[in-house]
Amino acid sequence: MLHPRGKIYGVEPQRMEILITGASGKLGMYLLREGPDQLVGCSRNPPLQSFGRSVERLDPSDLDRLEPLNPQVIIHTAALSAVADCHQNPDLADQVNHLLTARLAHWCHANGRRFIYVSTDMVFDGESAPYREDANPCPLSEYGRSKWRGEKAALAFDSTLVARIALMVGPALGTGRAHYDQLVEQLRAGQSLSLFQDEWRGMISYQDAAQALLQLCRQPVTGIVHLAGPRLSRLELGQQIAAKLGVPSLVTAGWRSDYPAPEPRARDLTLADTRLHAILPDWSPRSIASQLDAWLT
Repeated sequence: MLHPRGKIYGVEPQRMEILITGASGKLGMYLLREGPDQLVGCSRNPPLQSFGRSVERLDPSDLDRLEPLNPQVIIHTAALSAVADCHQNPDLADQVNHLLTARLAHWCHANGRRFIYVSTDMVFDGESAPYREDANPCPLSEYGRSKWRGEKAALAFDSTLVARIALMVGPALGTGRAHYDQLVEQLRAGQSLSLFQDEWRGMISYQDAAQALLQLCRQPVTGIVHLAGPRLSRLELGQQIAAKLGVPSLVTAGWRSDYPAPEPRARDLTLADTRLHAILPDWSPRSIASQLDAWLT
């Protein structure tokens, strides 16, 4: 049985054009790589690689240029995602993460298209994990608040699926470095790292998240789904990487309280993904440890 906050929308398409916003971003580039032939990306800046896909250089807020692209589904990954940037510029965070989302969701609804909004586990406060889809959001950061406003705006239309994704891990395919890349670079350089032993996420690889989103395009469901992997602390992630690199002594345990931040950090943002497994019974995220050998070669 599907979660009551979601419903069946339309008829499952046999062939569709999928438009990825934010195609030059970390998740966007994985979607380009993993996606089908009938996939188009759009971005203000061209991605480092397009993997043979068509990528339009345009601002996703330019709605007049969406219709010629004929997207049947939009996967909206474009966001101001750096927590520090959102804290420093909350107006820009609201404009990108909330108001742009509202415009795209309205366009999809008015034109009979599906809208998949990529959101985050950071809409929660970290005190009541694991979080189900019907849990009440209570974000601690401006980033989380702007994404929650985006969720509410998108869910006002019955063509929307909100996909909350846990912390994504893996090597970046573009020029920007992901958190994983920074850890690997520091450890290979012989730097000691103190990582939080008291902060947990349901970490999932970019590749697994991209594949799940692409499968969801084929499933005519709306509402909210959670995409997450096994619960892992930042310390455990670092220890797994360090062990593979043969430098386990470089990673030591730290506490969130040791590193004051301008906004509170959530303790445990683990997501329950029961609804996703009901929709995609054959899909299962891999552990981060099982993918490290491929990433580090």
